[in-house]
Amino acid sequence: MKQKMQHKLGEIVPYRDRANQLFEFKKQITEKLNCEFELIVVEQLGEKDFNRGKLLNIGFLKAEELECDYVVFHDVDMIPVEVDYSYREKPTHLITDLELPEGTSRTLFDEYFGGVTLFPSNLFKQINGYSNEYWGWGFEDDDLLLRCQENHIKLDRKKIIQKGREGIGLQFNGKDTFVKCRNVISSLKNTTIFCSFQVDKLTIEELQIIDEMSVFSVPGFDTALSYNSFRNLNFQFWKKDLSSISIPSEKLPEGSYNFAVSIDTKGRNHYTSDYIPPVVRVYANGKEIGSNTFDKMKPIQQQLYLYLGVGNPEREEKANWFNGIIDVFAIYDGIADDKFSKQLTSNINNSLYSFDNSDKLKIYYDFKFTQQTSQDISRAIDLSGNGNDGYIYNGKQVNTQYTTETYIPIPSRDKGKYRVLPHNENGYKDGYWVSWNSRKNQINYYSKFYNDRTLYKEDGLSTLPNNYTIRDEFSTGNFHHLEVQI
Repeated sequence: MKQKMQHKLGEIVPYRDRANQLFEFKKQITEKLNCEFELIVVEQLGEKDFNRGKLLNIGFLKAEELECDYVVFHDVDMIPVEVDYSYREKPTHLITDLELPEGTSRTLFDEYFGGVTLFPSNLFKQINGYSNEYWGWGFEDDDLLLRCQENHIKLDRKKIIQKGREGIGLQFNGKDTFVKCRNVISSLKNTTIFCSFQVDKLTIEELQIIDEMSVFSVPGFDTALSYNSFRNLNFQFWKKDLSSISIPSEKLPEGSYNFAVSIDTKGRNHYTSDYIPPVVRVYANGKEIGSNTFDKMKPIQQQLYLYLGVGNPEREEKANWFNGIIDVFAIYDGIADDKFSKQLTSNINNSLYSFDNSDKLKIYYDFKFTQQTSQDISRAIDLSGNGNDGYIYNGKQVNTQYTTETYIPIPSRDKGKYRVLPHNENGYKDGYWVSWNSRKNQINYYSKFYNDRTLYKEDGLSTLPNNYTIRDEFSTGNFHHLEVQI
């Protein structure tokens, strides 16, 4: 007679329209579970957008009915390779390594709490489960982490040290502050662009599909460095065939950044005559964060002006105003060097003239050096000596003291390796939200995040009754399939 184990797992899978993936998942998961378990698949019927959080709440009620004392919320496209599903006394994220389909990428950022998440049943009830208000892709797992924080559930902490310049910078107000200067960037020459800046608290624009703030931009087909409300830095440029290339960072904490873009035009190998494709490399705070090759870049030099703090101030829509502080901006002509870019972006307070290649500076603004010309306009002094002064509109100098040491709450995480099955991207892709509902989810989440309140008592397990209907249910052994209308 099989002895009942101390703990019983409820393995809960939200599901719709992925029959092949479900078949493979069921086969693989049963081989990895070395404990007493109930496998619960909750299938959403109808045409409404997928509501992962609500389906998982429904699955949890079923797990309670089956006397499970802990649960794992498990996406159907996550196939376990190496993982331990045994009981933990606190919420635990079970993903540390992913095998991704060819041609896809996914970042396991610090606060990531989705995909495969373990919860003791008593703690899940304490936070009132998931929110039922996130329709479509995204943010129900971020909300779950906030609920843990609000209920003082034990989490891990990560120390974040943000080092930045201390002195004077230029404040951009996010609505009409910008700097205009002569465009000296040529896509035909090796170039390094450097910028030191700090991003202020995000302001979410509810009527826009994406919040994108341009730190600097050459407009038209914008060649631009931007920061978005998904907390990504992104450098975008356009090829001559009018296709765009984006080089995004991972999800980053709010703070200050030293950023560099290196445009290496390459050409022919002097010794072999072999063609070497041009490459753009992007750096942040001393590390390379991405790169991409191209054949021919759309000519940047055709645009007369370059802007700081906006994509283009003459656009009524998608002007992409920046909200934050810029300390230093510089362009090097004829330089595209990996070692130099890493040294440059590791710099905290030193003048750029303390580094090599200062003779290659084409533009150099340190915004402690400005000159007032009228009430609303001042001049950014070009310290390179080339006379490429910039015009500052509606800006003001502020004291900057960026170096901070903070701790952010992150999920407890145990080692787990998964093979990710291919599927269509339903969330954030190529700088835009695939669905407007995902954008609404983002607005919903950030309204809670910045107010430190999830209203968890008013939305979750307790408000689930009468908000869904089980259309069909069938069980075979320890496998249960619920078809629900929500």
